[in-house]
Amino acid sequence: MSEDHQPETGEDETVIESYVAGCPIDPELAGQIVRLADLPWNDRDVTDSAMRGLGWSDDEVPTDEARFVTAAGHVVYGDYCLYLPFAHSYDVGGELWPDDFWGSLPGWSSQRGAGREEFEAHVDASIDRFAERLGPPECDVRTEGRHLAIGRYSWRYAAWRRGGNILVIGPALDGFSYAQDEEAVVYIGEFAKDSPFPDAADFLNLMHT
Repeated sequence: MSEDHQPETGEDETVIESYVAGCPIDPELAGQIVRLADLPWNDRDVTDSAMRGLGWSDDEVPTDEARFVTAAGHVVYGDYCLYLPFAHSYDVGGELWPDDFWGSLPGWSSQRGAGREEFEAHVDASIDRFAERLGPPECDVRTEGRHLAIGRYSWRYAAWRRGGNILVIGPALDGFSYAQDEEAVVYIGEFAKDSPFPDAADFLNLMHT
C-alpha cells in the first residue's frame, strides 16, 4: 500500500473520508473457489480439509468469527457456507473508525476518496473473473435500490448453480461496522437444484443463511 493510504502526521482526525479497499480474486483463487463450490457444504470436515489443502490457514485468523484466511489475504467466514469478502466500501476518520483498517491488511490495498464507481468495479471484475471459467452468470440481476448514508443505489448479483449449491458474487452490509458500510463477497452455500433463483432483493438474505 502506498504512503497515500496512510494517515498523515497531524491530520485532523475529525475529517471523514470515503475509502474503497480490495483484495482482487486472481485466476488461481477463482479456480480454487470453483472447485470448492462442488463440495457438500453441510459437512464441515470435508470443506475444512479442502480449504487446508489449498494452503488456506486457520491459524491466527483476524477475528473470532473468521474460519480461514486465503493465501492472498481474504478472510473466510461461514460455518456451513463460504462467505469471502474481496472489497470494502467505508469511511475513515472520527472516533469510531480513525484508521484505515481494511487497507492495512496483508494482500489488501485501499484508495482514499473512492466511492460507488470504484466499489462496483470490484464487483464487476470478480463476476468477469468467474465468467471466464463458468460462462456467463445463470442469474445476473440488480436491486431496485437501497438507501444508505451515501445515497440511493442498486446492487448487482451474479449467480451460478453448482449441483446442489449456489455460487454468488455480490454486495452485502459489513457486519463489523457501526455505520452501514458495504462489502463485496463471494458466497457458496447449499441451494436445491429445483429452486428458482431469488429475486434481486432476496440475495442479501440468502447470503446470510
